[in-house]
Amino acid sequence: MQELDIFAQSLGQVLEELLEIRRSVLEEAGEEVLRAVRGRIGGHGKVQRWQAVHLGSGGGYAAVRAVARMDDGHGRAAGAVTNAIESGHKVREPSGRAARYRPRRRMDRVPGKYMYAESRGDLEAAEARAARQIETAMERIMRG
Repeated sequence: MQELDIFAQSLGQVLEELLEIRRSVLEEAGEEVLRAVRGRIGGHGKVQRWQAVHLGSGGGYAAVRAVARMDDGHGRAAGAVTNAIESGHKVREPSGRAARYRPRRRMDRVPGKYMYAESRGDLEAAEARAARQIETAMERIMRG
């Protein structure tokens, strides 16, 4: 019975260690994908600064997304602006008040940059590296 308690205790330690390793590996992978997304955004850095890595509460996933509760300085949420840049948006129509005004519009919609979608290859590479790191750490822990 004592051997079973010792085994259960060591297994609990292994699981704790493995969860911590998984969390740190996912943080690294998230930072790698964040760099890829920021590189595809372009511009002068405001929208790039809005992007951040979000870790799941249990440490089971990492996501790159716009920072919550931040606006663009004009009252629009950073996430909404990021979404408009990602997927494109409609161009506002002229109000029609000035009779002689001729609109300079050349298109009805601004095309999206798809910076998240185009980072999928970087994400898959980061996933593969993270899985290998976790497997290596698991082997090392199991061997003692």
